[in-house]
Amino acid sequence: MPEDGSIKIMDRKEETEVLFLEEKLTYSKLLFVLEGKVKLKINKLEVQVVGPGNVALVPCNSYLIASVEPGSYLLMVNFTEKEPFCSRYSLVNLMHDADSVEDSSRRVGVSLPINERIKTFVDSVVACMDDGISNSVYFNIKKQELFLLMLSYYDKNDLAEFFYPLFCFNRKFEQLVMSNYENVTDVKHFAALLHMPVTTFQRKFKKHFKTSVKQWLLDRKAERMLSDIKTTNRSITDLSKRYGFSSVSYFSNFCKHYFGKTPTELRAEGNLDD
Repeated sequence: MPEDGSIKIMDRKEETEVLFLEEKLTYSKLLFVLEGKVKLKINKLEVQVVGPGNVALVPCNSYLIASVEPGSYLLMVNFTEKEPFCSRYSLVNLMHDADSVEDSSRRVGVSLPINERIKTFVDSVVACMDDGISNSVYFNIKKQELFLLMLSYYDKNDLAEFFYPLFCFNRKFEQLVMSNYENVTDVKHFAALLHMPVTTFQRKFKKHFKTSVKQWLLDRKAERMLSDIKTTNRSITDLSKRYGFSSVSYFSNFCKHYFGKTPTELRAEGNLDD
């Protein structure tokens, strides 16, 4: 099967059916069924049958079992969740522009017909690969082109329904982060709470929140500190202990570095706001 980030062809001219199993995909997969038929079992959902002239999505973080019948011809495109669709238009933009998309795991398993423009694109990629082109730069450019074509030549509601599992996965990740961050002590603890390897968690976090886990946690801690300083009657000494500082002096230095003012000055601002 293809490695992460690649474009591959599966040509099943053999008389026997081929079965492949992929566990916990770290990337998403588009399966363009050009000839034949593919049966997909994604996670615990019902088997999805994808016939010729259709494209199916296998979301990242899925368990996949696929059965490809003899005589089938597929183009497989692997991509990370950051790729659709371009730097100026994301999955979030698509979901916002669509009329309505139900929040349901049933959305996994929706396929799209390969329209004329996409078929022309796929045929051109297949022809170049048949000519021997295997350059990773070429593949990355073609993937960008593919997503822009899909955005241009499919109805946004249909496209939103098709890609919803990716949006749902990212939103679930964000919800898990937001509901657990106040209970963690460091990155390793955070990753363990979300049942993810540390490196995987850090990579996904950086893609989603556009900053490191450490810096993001520090920013959230600073926000809570500022709120407590300005809106509560807790003493500065009590707050310094609450936020893990060994002394009021260290707490004061942190505030001066982060907010440009001492805790006492920040509290005075809070009183003025009242």
